Amino acid sequence: MSTLKSAILLVAALLFSSVTNSQAETNGYGYTLESTLIMAIENDPWLRKSQFKELSLLSQAESQASLPDPKASINLANLPVDDFSFNSQPMTQFKLGFSQTFARGDSLDLKREINQLQASVEPTMRINRKNQLIMVVGALWLDVHKAQQSIALINDKKYLFEELREAAEISYTSALSQTSQQVIIRADLELAKLDDQVTVYSDKLHTSIRQLSEYIQLPQSYLSDREYGSVSFVSQSLPRMTLIEKKDGFQQHPLIKSVDQSIKASQKVVNLKKQSYKPQFTVNGSYAFREDAADGMQRPDFFSLGVSFDIPLFTGNKQDLDVQSAVYDKEAKLEEKALLLNHLMSAYNTELSRLNKLKERHKLYSESILPQVKHQGEASMNAYSNNEADFAELVRARIDEVNVQLTALDIAVEIEKTKLRANYYQAKTPSELLAQISSSYKTTDVTDELSPSNNPINSGDRHE
Repeated sequence: MSTLKSAILLVAALLFSSVTNSQAETNGYGYTLESTLIMAIENDPWLRKSQFKELSLLSQAESQASLPDPKASINLANLPVDDFSFNSQPMTQFKLGFSQTFARGDSLDLKREINQLQASVEPTMRINRKNQLIMVVGALWLDVHKAQQSIALINDKKYLFEELREAAEISYTSALSQTSQQVIIRADLELAKLDDQVTVYSDKLHTSIRQLSEYIQLPQSYLSDREYGSVSFVSQSLPRMTLIEKKDGFQQHPLIKSVDQSIKASQKVVNLKKQSYKPQFTVNGSYAFREDAADGMQRPDFFSLGVSFDIPLFTGNKQDLDVQSAVYDKEAKLEEKALLLNHLMSAYNTELSRLNKLKERHKLYSESILPQVKHQGEASMNAYSNNEADFAELVRARIDEVNVQLTALDIAVEIEKTKLRANYYQAKTPSELLAQISSSYKTTDVTDELSPSNNPINSGDRHE
């Protein structure tokens, strides 16, 4: 066997015998998924905006349930224009008046109830917002994790090709053979391809981190484009999600509950519009002061009291249409609820279908593709040592192993992202959604030690 071939086989054997245990470890720092989600929820301005909106509606409920302010009037009536004397004419008077308008029927109570129901929508919308944050921020965290671990995996494999190239270059320098020159060129090419993959995943990593910074405060160093070597942006452990499956999950969804409150408010609006068929009363009273006559005769003051009200006789172009409009608005909200239920069920079933396909792929990789690609690598080394294969075939086998491990990592992360999205459509509260994030496992377990017996993704992912 040639010196070059012996050196290459020795390097390959040493590196791949310990590749599982020599995965590039980070410095142990990095945001966990749970801490990232909690920070996103605690720092979300939308939640504070919703709280202020709820308080505004509750204040408006009390203000609209109040009677309008009474009106006062001051009049100097029947003053003669010839001498402007206050006591020359018996009808001259100084009059103070007050009036109070009352609401139609139960309109004040209905206005209060409408605003209270509208305010009650906000807490359910905040619950949904928190669930959305868990889904969106969780998916971004998983994207960061996948890119970070992919870079670590590629950098770990690069050492093999660098050592192989160094061994080939040493042999080429000593032997000056054409075959050795081809080996060096091939090794350089594969190293360049691995560098390109690192660049691609680095771009994905920094893109996901910048998207994540929309929801949480990240250190400025996280937003830099420079490489950090073994620094972890997020933890290396890939969280496990438990899948929620409930028969009444869609009816209990926060979005459905918020629509239910809107429907109740719409019914109150219908009742409010019907109050327009009832008259609106205004009570008014006045007191008129009169001066005594010039000859000393006393003149009594005047007191007046009256009630005025409108008579809703011509309702065809006003009240009837207002009520009809409110009824149509209520029916529209009922259809909105039906559409939303269909969307939730369809989206959940879509995620379940995707999850099943991902599990099929995961099983295929863990039971067939990963073992076969490892056997292929071993076979290529044996064939190369027996002069039955060339160096290019050995390199292709190792490149296949890298690509398969990257795909296995991608599948494992996509399974957790799919569960996270599916759980959003079933969870009633953020606490329930967070409770489905259970123990974690190393990404290296996914890429290097997948097997049906110890694979955590194939077990314990159902929640009744």
